Amino acid sequence: MSSVFALSPNQTDNDSMLAALVRGDAVQQVVLSTGLRVWVVARYAEAKAVLLDSRLRKDPATLSDPAHLFDGGRHPEDSYAVLGRHVLNTDGADHRRLRELLTRCLAPKAVDRRRQRIAEIVATSLDTLAAATAPDLVTAFAGPVLTSVMSEVIGIEKSLLDRLLPAVRTVVADADPRSAEAREAADAQQQLILEAIDDHDRFPGTDTLLKLAFRDYHPGGRLSLAEVMSMVALTVFAGTTTSTTLLAHTAALASTREDLLEAITAGPASCSAVLAEVLRRYPPTPCATWRFAAEDVEVGGVTIPRDATVLVVVAAAHRDPLAYPDADQLVVPRPGNTGHIGFGHGPHFCAGAPLALTTANTALPALFARFPRLSLAVPLEDLRWTTNLGDRTLFSVPVRLRPDERPA
Repeated sequence: MSSVFALSPNQTDNDSMLAALVRGDAVQQVVLSTGLRVWVVARYAEAKAVLLDSRLRKDPATLSDPAHLFDGGRHPEDSYAVLGRHVLNTDGADHRRLRELLTRCLAPKAVDRRRQRIAEIVATSLDTLAAATAPDLVTAFAGPVLTSVMSEVIGIEKSLLDRLLPAVRTVVADADPRSAEAREAADAQQQLILEAIDDHDRFPGTDTLLKLAFRDYHPGGRLSLAEVMSMVALTVFAGTTTSTTLLAHTAALASTREDLLEAITAGPASCSAVLAEVLRRYPPTPCATWRFAAEDVEVGGVTIPRDATVLVVVAAAHRDPLAYPDADQLVVPRPGNTGHIGFGHGPHFCAGAPLALTTANTALPALFARFPRLSLAVPLEDLRWTTNLGDRTLFSVPVRLRPDERPA
């Protein structure tokens, strides 16, 4: 009988579940909490192989019968696969065509041009955090930093993005897709993106995602309006929620461990090492987005049948003792050359990785320079997480900015 695979809002329980998964076979069939049977890949070597295997497709149209998709049902995490055409549900030339726009906005050189502006956004957000009556690293610091950065990258007024993000989150990660809540959120998402498109010419700068899309891609038919809208929704979600969690959680961990705090404040290289290890041990995207077997595929001595739904459990692969000594520990600097797959691997490697890392590498040292005695207002193990397979998000990280503060 297949085991049930579900994330826990408690990190300790989640660690136990992932440890049990890693102790099992590299490839296993499990049942999600919604009842869907899927194949999960839980070991590092097999996970990297699957992420490179072109027989495991992102496009659900490769299924032999559309009725096979998710057994004809819907699931909270399935919107990446079924809504619109974007980089996470396309393959080959179609994927490369869609990804080109993101690469122009998010490549290292493009991110470098935004470094000074990112530092200014961080400084403003630190002032907001300092003035908060109940300081919280998610709502009063990391979240505002990332929404402000993504506002300027995409070319959406921040006030509009603040309205759009909850709708996108509901569509992609929160609600039953068949519910009235999800339908209302999808309608709101569409209307708000259309509003942003109508206003995009008035947004400052020449290299925002929307300006590039409607100057260089949409007029010649390289991107349809529907594709631009899907890419905006995807970029809003992927560019804010996962990076917010990475920033807030890394800060929370560093507030409890002097070695991490010293590494963050020692310089960009050592701060990057901390971020890499947090991404390994606690990836904000616990599972890579859906893949579908276009034919029978053998992985780790197991045959995954055609039309099967496949999840690479990144959070489990990162705990594989064959890949990482002391895999269950947060070790900085981590010895060896095994790189994490927290941003994916192969053609679908996250286009936003340079921006996410640059933002965190700017924000973390600035946070602890401003508040060197910052501490958690609750025990680390009491922090609570969402349980979405593709987006494990912290609800809040309440903190004391100074030793003499009391919790609000």
